[in-house]
Amino acid sequence: MKFNFKANIALALAFLVLIIGLAYVYNASVTKAVIAKFNDDRALLGEFNEEIVSTLRSCDSTDAWSSILEEYDDLALKIRDENGTVVVSGKKRSNSIMDARQRTPFEFKGKAYLLVTSIYWLQEYRTPSLPLVRFFFVEFLICLLGLLFLIFLIYSIMLRPFRKLYYAMESYEKGDKLPKQKLRGYIGKIYSRFVQLTRHLDAQQQNQQQIIASISHDIKTPLTSGLGYAERLQKDEVPDERRRMYLETIYAKAQEIRDLTDEFDEYLSYRMLKELHSEAMPTTTMETLLRRNYGTDLELIGVRFVIRNLAPKEKVLLDQHRMSRVFGNLISNSVKHFGTEPGLIEIEISADKEQIHINVSDNGTGLPEDQMELIFEPLYTTDKGRKVAGLGLTICREVLESMKGSIHATSSKYGGLCICMTLPKAKDLPPKTSI
Repeated sequence: MKFNFKANIALALAFLVLIIGLAYVYNASVTKAVIAKFNDDRALLGEFNEEIVSTLRSCDSTDAWSSILEEYDDLALKIRDENGTVVVSGKKRSNSIMDARQRTPFEFKGKAYLLVTSIYWLQEYRTPSLPLVRFFFVEFLICLLGLLFLIFLIYSIMLRPFRKLYYAMESYEKGDKLPKQKLRGYIGKIYSRFVQLTRHLDAQQQNQQQIIASISHDIKTPLTSGLGYAERLQKDEVPDERRRMYLETIYAKAQEIRDLTDEFDEYLSYRMLKELHSEAMPTTTMETLLRRNYGTDLELIGVRFVIRNLAPKEKVLLDQHRMSRVFGNLISNSVKHFGTEPGLIEIEISADKEQIHINVSDNGTGLPEDQMELIFEPLYTTDKGRKVAGLGLTICREVLESMKGSIHATSSKYGGLCICMTLPKAKDLPPKTSI
């Protein structure tokens, strides 16, 4: 179903609903006025009936009743006996659905009678009926024109901008660039936000394509080298020492490819994994886990591992599994970039009113200031021979942002690199009170 057809149906339904609503409101107001007039006329008839009954009772016989009833020109009067037979009637007048009636029983000389009185309860409108009809017609015409103008405003202000937004989305879906649209108000804000979203999606898609292309390039380099050595082993008679060297090289290249694909798989898995298992962890527990997981291994390779917990009474809100991967990436990255001096890795934990701060510092080679933020990009590397590196730091950024934290790099006081992280502080729940 076309958009225009749906819009026309919506306009027709809106017009119909407005007409029905107006008719209901108008009918309710008219009905209320009519009922009030009807009750007033019935009350008036009740007073007339009491007066007429009093006069009828003062007569000597029923023969005088006819002359009494004829005195009331505007009323249709009838007197019935107990059998329902009309005994006396006033001036002849046809009954109408516009009549208001009142019945009053009375007794005369031991017999029961019923006085039936009716009157035009819209008496004042009976003669000038044509002007009244014209008034209703003009009133309806004015309301109709007002509704048409209101629908035109709704269409101009709301539906036309939505149509432009719809066609812009269709254009983007076909691969075309978004056209420039001059939209105002809330619709304009929605369109601007949509344009920003499409630009973000385009940038992400381009970034992913570059990552895939770069990964493909980095896989081809060791793969080509490994295939070359394997081809030599198949064609030539190679001495045992050289054969051993070729096999070691092939194995090293295969490991390089495996590490690269594992790192890329991990990067994709962390981007696709949306569910968090956050928990409140005391900083002392974090300190214990860090010492147990990394202390012994770092000591074996000659790296000094120091943890300074300046907020031992605080709790941090985190996903333990994801955060352990962050620490693993950061410590591994520091180990790869140590210089000639004995390695040092220091983790400092501190807190402010809302956040827990975790700084991982080393005494490695460090980085220039203009490269501090670039190392978290998936395409950036300080190694000019490779196009893709630092996916571990990119994963760290993804993890910290998913836990409503942040991460950035700065120079370490020990001459190397310092990775500064923040995580939300876990607030204790108020104690439960018993009733």
